[in-house]
Amino acid sequence: MTLPDIGPKPLPPSDWARTAPRHEPHGLDVLEAHVVAYRTQAAKWTAMSVPRRIWTIAVMYLPVLASIGGFAALMGDDRAIRLGRMDAPDSGDIPFAGVCYAVAAFGVIMLIAEWLRHGRRRAPGLRLAAVVTFVFGAVGIPLAHMLAARDGVGVGFLLVPTYVMMALAAALFVLAQLSPPPEPEAQLDLEDLDDKTVAYLLKQRSKAIDELVKRGMLPDEDIDALKARPIGRLHLEEDA
Repeated sequence: MTLPDIGPKPLPPSDWARTAPRHEPHGLDVLEAHVVAYRTQAAKWTAMSVPRRIWTIAVMYLPVLASIGGFAALMGDDRAIRLGRMDAPDSGDIPFAGVCYAVAAFGVIMLIAEWLRHGRRRAPGLRLAAVVTFVFGAVGIPLAHMLAARDGVGVGFLLVPTYVMMALAAALFVLAQLSPPPEPEAQLDLEDLDDKTVAYLLKQRSKAIDELVKRGMLPDEDIDALKARPIGRLHLEEDA
């Protein structure tokens, strides 16, 4: 029994299990198709050293989280303010927001460096990271001016990091938009996967199965037996 075609850009197994619509066909063969399609990415991930994994995650999330942090410092949290857990934001929070935006600007520079290192190609998530970073800077600027005006002070040069970050994020988006897409990767055969990659795929598949169980989409299955099946054979009844 062959696996179904799931398109050129399938989701990781756990992501698919979390977002699969209930009204669409979602048998074990579809899940296994996502697992098998994920094999090359899994092999690349397991081949990375721990420091390289940390760097890969940090490069993508640092500018986004730092930009959101700058906005949050200026916006505050109404519920936390009502409960007395934090003070309402004021002009004294603008310097901290500026530091956050400076960190985000550094993160965008790291993303540009990664774009250069990968041959100036459009890496997945690059444009989204640039857009999110830019947007949270853009909405933070009027908040900072509002807080400064309310307290009767000026912002001075405190928002310069925000403008720098936004300029870098806009440049990154343009560079990524004009870049060619990444070259198609040669897919590994299942027989060529090492034990580390197989173990990683089994772990990802187990997470996806648990997610489907939690959503009530595998009501009549022996879950432990499913998880024990070899990669590529989840949907085959003879392995039950």
